[in-house]
Amino acid sequence: MGISYRRMVVKVALLVGVLVVASLCIWYFSIPTEGDILVLDKSVLTVILDDIPDTKEDAISVAHERIINETGVPKRSFDRYFKLMDTSRTQFQWQLVYNVTGNPDFTVFLVKKTLPEEGFSISDKYIVGMVGRDYFDAHFKRESFESNTAYYSFFYGYSHNPGAGDIELSMWVRLGNDRSVIGQHVVTSPQEITVSREQAIDIGRENGLKDPLSGAPVLVGGIICWRVVWQHTPTEQDYDNQTVYGFDVHCTTGEVIGKHRYIRPTPASPSPIRTAQITSLIEKLGFEDVEDGAMIQVNVMNSVDETFSVVKTFGRTVVKVGTIENADLTLWIDRDIILNALESDDVVSYLQDNATSRSVIVELHKNMVLLQKKGYMSLYERVKESA
Repeated sequence: MGISYRRMVVKVALLVGVLVVASLCIWYFSIPTEGDILVLDKSVLTVILDDIPDTKEDAISVAHERIINETGVPKRSFDRYFKLMDTSRTQFQWQLVYNVTGNPDFTVFLVKKTLPEEGFSISDKYIVGMVGRDYFDAHFKRESFESNTAYYSFFYGYSHNPGAGDIELSMWVRLGNDRSVIGQHVVTSPQEITVSREQAIDIGRENGLKDPLSGAPVLVGGIICWRVVWQHTPTEQDYDNQTVYGFDVHCTTGEVIGKHRYIRPTPASPSPIRTAQITSLIEKLGFEDVEDGAMIQVNVMNSVDETFSVVKTFGRTVVKVGTIENADLTLWIDRDIILNALESDDVVSYLQDNATSRSVIVELHKNMVLLQKKGYMSLYERVKESA
């Protein structure tokens, strides 16, 4: 009887223990982790295609596929976050606008690729319209077509004006996705070179420049000029007086159309920390190990008050400029520590060896259970060891 009773007590105790553990597990895993949040680091996605879709349905299909690849949102969850608001089409592109849960509207452009021959054809026609076919053929040579920009070499040699000196300049025409010209750096009229380098230097002397002087061809507002410059290291007095050190001399008329003065350079302020640097730092600290929904605010100290938000969303680490609500922790880190750590072979080891409680500060905003469930307690411990 006594043995049976003891066995029954043991069984009850074991059962209670199992129930307690089960209850704790249920409580632990029932804590919400915000793992299904979506954070986008851009509001426009441009997709370059050899040919754009013929139908609206095909365009939507391509857009969906590219959005999923870009954001990591599972296909089954797409409609939960993205709602198509508007579509439009031109000859060269589709535009699809989506309303996105918790984010600004997201626009997808499906753009027909501009091939080099097409791009050069448009750019050639644009330049010919300003300078004429004969001048274009005599002086322009195609070089490359990259990023919707046609690059040319412009030559003007002795055969055109013996004694004037060879001139070689780089010029370009930039096209928009609609094939319109949206930028250019080319001659805007058929200019002849009638002023030599030596003559331009003499004009510089006549206008008060001191020797030694140099002259080089430049393009200023579509006009070919000789830039004549005093080869001189400026003094404090030059900066105080804003001494003239150079002129732009029109290569055709010899007119001075531009003047250059010594302006005292302003002290360079520290360059701001960039989003890419914070991304690299966070990733090297092991942020890929945390769960979706992990959110960190990073404040840069001894800089220009940069603040970044870091979110793990659908397997991606998204870093954006600005604060974030409901962050799990805030990382305060000195600007120089960031830069030096990124230049080191091991970011974590550098922080452990060089960071102090004044240069790296970790401020927790959530309880340890939730932080552990999100999976980045190891990240916190690694940073904390260096603080």
